[in-house]
Amino acid sequence: MTNNKKGNCGRPAGRRKTAKIEISIEPEVKDEFMALLRKEGKTASVEIGLWIRGYIKDNRRKEEE
Repeated sequence: MTNNKKGNCGRPAGRRKTAKIEISIEPEVKDEFMALLRKEGKTASVEIGLWIRGYIKDNRRKEEE
């Protein structure tokens, strides 16, 4: 089995998840979020991971200015 992942979503080939983040939100908010993601063919893990990476990148850029 190889780590070469096909497709355009999920973590890049070879990258392993090693940590988890747990959040608490209202069940209705979670249900609506998950329904929207399903409709778009996305997963919460990938989308939240992208947001976190973007947040870090934006803050690094601000610190360099």
